[in-house]
Amino acid sequence: MNRISSILAHPYSKIIITVLIIVAVYVTALFITRFRLDTYREQALADVEEQQVLLVSLAEITGRNGVDDAVEVILRDCALDERVTFDDLLGRLNDGLAQTELLKLDRLFGRCGTFHAERKALMVARLERELVVFKSYVEGLAVLTAEDEQKKYAIATWEELIAEEKKQSSLFSSLVAEQDKIITTLLSGKRPESPEMKSILEEARETRESLLMSNQQAAIIRGEIIPQ
Repeated sequence: MNRISSILAHPYSKIIITVLIIVAVYVTALFITRFRLDTYREQALADVEEQQVLLVSLAEITGRNGVDDAVEVILRDCALDERVTFDDLLGRLNDGLAQTELLKLDRLFGRCGTFHAERKALMVARLERELVVFKSYVEGLAVLTAEDEQKKYAIATWEELIAEEKKQSSLFSSLVAEQDKIITTLLSGKRPESPEMKSILEEARETRESLLMSNQQAAIIRGEIIPQ
């Protein structure tokens, strides 16, 4: 006890104690900060990986021109019997349809014709929105890790895929417009071999070829970020 008292009585004892307290506070604060940073990093990484899983799922669905539950609720197809009739008539359009069949196809076009193009557009828009979220998560993670997370998570490649899917969506819409134009032109009395019809059919052919090429390019890009 006397020894402790003598130590405390030393002229530098208060300074030493103060320094020790400061060091202890600093070490404690450093530990808490490090713990919090680790926690933030773990949460940021979890957010990125969860969003990545969602993006991959949406990319695969969009690639096969399907829909997820969210889009399916928003957009409904025409009745099943109408869809069957419409697809049959549309498939035989180039072979030549009777006037009554053309009229039926024209009536069904408003209910069935744009469905697949609209569905594609909605899925592409959803995929694009989720990529924005993914990119923000990756940027947040990069702040915490001080690493090039954008390259690690292939943000540029995802953006390429979105651009190609948007191109496909636009081509789908163009093809629908051209199909509608073909029906309208035939109903006006033009023959399939007329210059007007040949021009429209050539446009539709070029659109289908561009769509095929875009689909192939998108498949290549998806393969880079979604290994099969």
